Amino acid sequence: MKVDVKGTAFSGMGRGKYYVGLPEYQKRFEAMLGYRPYPGTLNLKIQNRGMVKGLEMLKSSVGTKIPGFTLNGETFSSVVCFDGRLIEERVTLLFLDITHYNETVTELISPTYLRGKFGIKDGDEVSFQAWDVLG
Repeated sequence: MKVDVKGTAFSGMGRGKYYVGLPEYQKRFEAMLGYRPYPGTLNLKIQNRGMVKGLEMLKSSVGTKIPGFTLNGETFSSVVCFDGRLIEERVTLLFLDITHYNETVTELISPTYLRGKFGIKDGDEVSFQAWDVLG
């Protein structure tokens, strides 16, 4: 299954940098995805209900699951990851079990700082494609 998604970039709560940058997540991402992501996420707000439904269908398909964990008394979310592409750059779409966002927000990680590489600013429209491991 593959989905094409278009959303509007926005600055999140700043927590992606903290979580993705944690050495424990970095090790898990590298082991499961084959790379250490840039510490942060690209947040996109999806306006199109059809695209939101497509993402919900993707979420129920075969992804790469990174189990949650507890560290120093803090619980960290499990994450289901889906491979993707934004322009020519590899990205990974994240579905977190613990999140402050609803289903209209997607979060992407990549080995590259996407905003810097592509000059993405808040309010810019960004398109990407994501697929399950069978795609």
